[in-house]
Amino acid sequence: MMPFNTVRRRLCLCAITVLLLGAAPAFAAPPAKGPVTLAGVKATVWGDYAIRPMLFPAEEWRFYLVVVPKEVRQGTLIKMAQDFYAKHPNTRARFFSDTTHLKQYVDRDRYMNDKTGKVKEVDFPKSEWVQDHLLGNINNRSKENGRRWMLEDRYGNRIAPLP
Repeated sequence: MMPFNTVRRRLCLCAITVLLLGAAPAFAAPPAKGPVTLAGVKATVWGDYAIRPMLFPAEEWRFYLVVVPKEVRQGTLIKMAQDFYAKHPNTRARFFSDTTHLKQYVDRDRYMNDKTGKVKEVDFPKSEWVQDHLLGNINNRSKENGRRWMLEDRYGNRIAPLP
C-alpha cells in the first residue's frame, strides 16, 4: 500500500495534467501568414488586422484573412471554418475568394471602427466584389446566440455554429 502523501501527489499531478490538456487550445499559436490547409483544401492566410468594433468598444478584435479557392462553396467553407476553429479556437477570421480589393476592405473596416479620428477615410469596395468574394466570418458577435462562436455571413447571420 502506498503512503497517503504519494497517492495525494499522484492525484494532484493527474489533476494538473488534465487541466493543462484542457487549456491547451487556449494557448494555440495564432495563424501564420502564408499557405494553410483547412479540411484538405489549400488556402492562404493573407494577413490580419485589429479593430475596436462599434458594438463592443471595450474589446479589440483581430481578424485573420483567409483566401480560399474561388470554387469553394458553403459546405466546404463550413468544414474549412470548423478546421480553422479547431486549430485556432476563439480566433476571428474572414474568408475571401479574391484579393483584388482585400486591402481596401481592411482599410475601410479600420476606418469605420475608428474612434480616434486618426485612420484615413477609404471608400468601401464595390458591393458586387464584397457580395461575390466575402464568403463568411468566424465571430462571436451575436447577442441573440449568447455570443457563441460561429461561421456567419457578411451580415452576421449564422451559417453554422462552431464547437
